[in-house]
Amino acid sequence: MKAAVQGRQDCVTALLLAGADLQAVDAVKGKTAREWATFTGRFETTVRIRSLLRRPRAEQFAAQYQPEWPALAELVAKALIPKSRSKRISEKIRSIFTFNIPRNPEEDGVLDHMVRMTTAMGSPFVATACQTVCPDSPPEVGKRRLSVQEILGQHVVGPGEESEPSSRPSTGGSSCNGQVEHQLQAQAGNEAWDAHGLHPSCPQSSNITKKQQQGAGV
Repeated sequence: MKAAVQGRQDCVTALLLAGADLQAVDAVKGKTAREWATFTGRFETTVRIRSLLRRPRAEQFAAQYQPEWPALAELVAKALIPKSRSKRISEKIRSIFTFNIPRNPEEDGVLDHMVRMTTAMGSPFVATACQTVCPDSPPEVGKRRLSVQEILGQHVVGPGEESEPSSRPSTGGSSCNGQVEHQLQAQAGNEAWDAHGLHPSCPQSSNITKKQQQGAGV
């Protein structure tokens, strides 16, 4: 309710997709978050809540999402319809005397499709940067989302993930941290060798080398 009163759209979206109850009312006025947004004049927040209720599930975060724009086939078919000469001339004249006024993007238009494409599970921007352990449970309005500890506790390690410990999430010490520690130890060991290829912890090797050089000189 506080986020709706303050007009914080992103916070309202995150709370609703995390399972916040939109029908909850305050103890003083008895208003819901949507009613508070309307009462305080937060028009953008009201529109955001309405759009979330119209599309309550973020289907691009599911493994079954198909990256296809539903309106593309209709637009392509409309563009391929042959036009008469008079219609082409009228469209040309109309485009000359038409002023391009900035307007809000259309709902479910090409901009929304681009956002869903770039944030989908199969997008190269997401697939190469993270590993999702629950692709069958995308965020949804009114559905409580599990915490990181609960997700990792319910995650079952597959047979293919056992051979790649660096890509497998763990609740204890991270395998990535162990790999970093191993690399740091190896780097520290390499830096410990001096410029002559001798390790300071092995003084006997340097003494033997000096004695051999003195014997060769004699």
